Amino acid sequence: MVLLNWKSCITAITLTAISLTASKSALAVSLYSVTDLGALTGDPFSYAQDINDSGEVIINSSGDSFSSFLYSNGSLKKISPLPGDNGIAVESINNLGQVVGNSGSENHAFIYSGGTTQSLGFNGIPYAINDSSEVVGGTSGGGIFPELAFPYGAAFLYSNGTTTIINNNLEENYIAYGINNRSQVVGIFGSPSRAFLYDNGIITNIGTLPGDNYSSALDINDSGQMIGISGLSEGENISTFLYSSSTGLQDIGRLSPTDLFIGQGINNLGQVVGYSRTNDAGALLYSDNTLYNLNDLIAPGSDAGLTLTQAFDININGQIVGIGAVNNEFHAFLLTPVSSVSVAEPTSGIPILSFTAVVILFAAFKRKSYSSSAAIQQRSECNTFQVNKVIT
Repeated sequence: MVLLNWKSCITAITLTAISLTASKSALAVSLYSVTDLGALTGDPFSYAQDINDSGEVIINSSGDSFSSFLYSNGSLKKISPLPGDNGIAVESINNLGQVVGNSGSENHAFIYSGGTTQSLGFNGIPYAINDSSEVVGGTSGGGIFPELAFPYGAAFLYSNGTTTIINNNLEENYIAYGINNRSQVVGIFGSPSRAFLYDNGIITNIGTLPGDNYSSALDINDSGQMIGISGLSEGENISTFLYSSSTGLQDIGRLSPTDLFIGQGINNLGQVVGYSRTNDAGALLYSDNTLYNLNDLIAPGSDAGLTLTQAFDININGQIVGIGAVNNEFHAFLLTPVSSVSVAEPTSGIPILSFTAVVILFAAFKRKSYSSSAAIQQRSECNTFQVNKVIT
């Protein structure tokens, strides 16, 4: 197993100003205040990974060491790794304040609850936890999974102290990335990779958008709405889709025909957050069939000096977390709605708002969306640990 240096993930910063006008009618959208959570950690690099409906935020940071924190009610609490481990990375928090992640260079899966970090009893990366304390993720086998062997990885479900594999086939790679409060699980399987939905013991291949060969399901809300990505291949011509059993796969759209919008999280209102991988647009919000640049929605005097680069999750109250750039550092942020404003609706077929100069910071793709070499990888491209086995 290898320790991934976050600082090596940071590439040259590009500033681009794009102005797109032409209005049709007015749409109401929230304005936000920005809280610089990275300034609280004291580290030069941090990102807010997840947020629950109470506004509790989990943060990964890197300075002299790799650390994780829980932000709640204005205060920051450090989450300890498992005994004997030096590093830690957190992935998901539920509405009970329980946190899951992986500890040490061997990716020891853990759950953090009531101030205590406890092992789940195996090596792997837990990507999500629901309010019933069910945990899903990916493991490359060994330990309690002797039936698994390189080069294949498995999607696991941890429930009531028991961990099971949900793969249909142990001869294919599976990873589970999300679970809702109905115990529906989403993820990726096979080669070429496809998005799947696991529901009541049955795995359904979600397929791809028309003309594509690759897809991955990344998150699911309690209504069964799923977000994911679809493309010609793992890194080519990627689009974000919204899926439900009644509507099927729907392309959310892009900022431009050459843009790559990467959706990362969805709340129970169907709002999606993510980022633009091209055109230097930064953190994005999809709401009411419209795509917004979050840098354009900051309330006057509330920007905390940050340029928002990636948004990772959104809760039921519209609070958004992610990463932004400030003073040559990269900090976790929290956006909180403070008011609403009317904005112009674009005339083009793909909803677009005007953009100001913005910053984009990563060249490699974030977290779980795709990976050409590892079947089990951290949600964030610059997270702490990765499984060192090559699983293709």
